[in-house]
Amino acid sequence: MAAGGLTGASLMSPSVSAASTAEQRGVTADTALTAIEVPDTIMKPFHKGGPGPLYWSTYGYNNAMGVQIPESVWKANVDWIAEELAPYGYRMACTDGWIDADQAVTSHGYIKSLNGWEHDWGWWADYLEARGMHLGVYYNPLWVTKSAVSDRSIRVAGRPDIAVADIVNPGDWFDPGGQLQWVDATKDGAEEYVKGYVEYFANLGAVYLRIDFLSYYETGFDQSEGTIGVAHGRDSYINALRWIAEAATDKLQVSLVMPNLLQHAEAERQYGDLIRIDNDASFGTWLLLSGLRETWQPIWSQWQNPFQGFTGFSDVSGPGQVILDGDPLTISSYQHDIDRQSAINLFVMAGAAIAIADQYDTIGSHASFYKNEEILDLRQAGLVGKPVYLNSHSYDWDQASRDSERWVAQLPNGDWVVALFNRADAATEVSRTVDFADVLGLTRPARVRDLWAHEDVGTLTSWTTSLGPHGSSLVKVTPLEAIRHQADVGGWSGGAHFENTFNGHSGMGYVTGLDTLGSSLTLAIAIPHAGSHDCIFRVANGTGKPASLTVSAHDPESGKTHSVGRLEVAASRDWSHWHDVRVALTLAEGTNFITTSFGAGDVGGLNIDSVTIST
Repeated sequence: MAAGGLTGASLMSPSVSAASTAEQRGVTADTALTAIEVPDTIMKPFHKGGPGPLYWSTYGYNNAMGVQIPESVWKANVDWIAEELAPYGYRMACTDGWIDADQAVTSHGYIKSLNGWEHDWGWWADYLEARGMHLGVYYNPLWVTKSAVSDRSIRVAGRPDIAVADIVNPGDWFDPGGQLQWVDATKDGAEEYVKGYVEYFANLGAVYLRIDFLSYYETGFDQSEGTIGVAHGRDSYINALRWIAEAATDKLQVSLVMPNLLQHAEAERQYGDLIRIDNDASFGTWLLLSGLRETWQPIWSQWQNPFQGFTGFSDVSGPGQVILDGDPLTISSYQHDIDRQSAINLFVMAGAAIAIADQYDTIGSHASFYKNEEILDLRQAGLVGKPVYLNSHSYDWDQASRDSERWVAQLPNGDWVVALFNRADAATEVSRTVDFADVLGLTRPARVRDLWAHEDVGTLTSWTTSLGPHGSSLVKVTPLEAIRHQADVGGWSGGAHFENTFNGHSGMGYVTGLDTLGSSLTLAIAIPHAGSHDCIFRVANGTGKPASLTVSAHDPESGKTHSVGRLEVAASRDWSHWHDVRVALTLAEGTNFITTSFGAGDVGGLNIDSVTIST
């Protein structure tokens, strides 16, 4: 079996035999899953977050055929995407899996192309660029080919004193066929090799790097097979992620695939731009989108399907945070159009990458589902939603804490998007509703537009619809009142989290936990005119003493800081007493990231309900 074959259905139908028992490796399942604290000194400084990329993936061909995609088939699909879907924003083509046969390498051990292809990575990057597209590459920079290990003239980039063969250990195989070995991150030269691999792909013109099988590196453990290889440990794993992030900087978007996501993705959300949150999509269908295992497990894959994965990790996504990555979509695999529409609605609301696994000769008449311009415009504006939160409990153990069938998102201009789903297979219809006051915090009726029917449906105080099996609804809600940007649908980091214990808040709840270093709330807010603006925070402070937070405005693309202020709040009589506090900031025209964080000079603790902008 080629290595990439595991990226298909194999985690449900395992095909890789365990190399040895846990006892032979000296690693038990318990020790393999032990986590350590991530040092504060290795925080990634800035995430753009927002919606993931739109692109075409070879996954559909690889998974169906069980082999690497031929260059001629790749070209036919690239040409199809460039003509039919690139105008709608799908401007990248990415390889996927089945790569262990790639043994032609550079003098530093880096693969030159996919096995058997006439043209190398650089040629294809140029070909795509000429068609207004970009190259994405599937590869793990922690892999070393057998050809590089067997030739000691192949040297680590920047370290001519070290052979690539010296940064691996005998028997530390990634694949049963022995074509790939893992880098030992503790060896001298490992850092230069890994960073050099990332820079190699970036210099060739790739803009996206999809790095797979990360759980195997960290723990040597598979959810179905048990111990299958060497556990390199948490320290080596985190160091490797840090090297990758430092080399990628703003040149490559990095997707971390098949990670254990221990400690609620504490390491991955620092170093990855995207994190996989579900099991393999295999051949697609509704069953893989919404069915099979509904419960959480502590290792890869923590959640089986994207409905559960997106819901369970929704608290780590949003502006300035990591992007949630579901496995590629195969729209042609669904039995009904209603299923296809719901799949798109889910990935759109989660702000996920949309990777098309359909091909030019398998898509049939279904390409239109990827082309809804009203929805794509909202993604372009920064649409990342959250399920409706009912309490602050972790979804891992309390699945009543979040509603995976009701999602809401607020756009930078203040508009809302609401999605309702019926995940059930039963033939009976169900009613789903979102009350605009209770969930969105609106005080007046708002205009509602159906984004699939492309029609306005009225000025309403809630959105209610009846849905058949697998059905969904997606609407835009435009407030007819002063815009309040709700903290409960923003980007949370550190100890910041949702809560709704105390009364008087608007919408679902508020953000609390802003009382430790590294905790922050980020909101994406659109400003019509550059200049000085008052940011009005609706806050509560029941600590009994003054509290403060640092407020900064950033460019959402570069992270460049426009201005910094201080939110200083006197003690409230209790946590249910909310009041407004103004902070003056210089903001740029267009979307700004406004981040409220607990910094070194801040004290006490605040709860934040919402932010409004006064000109």
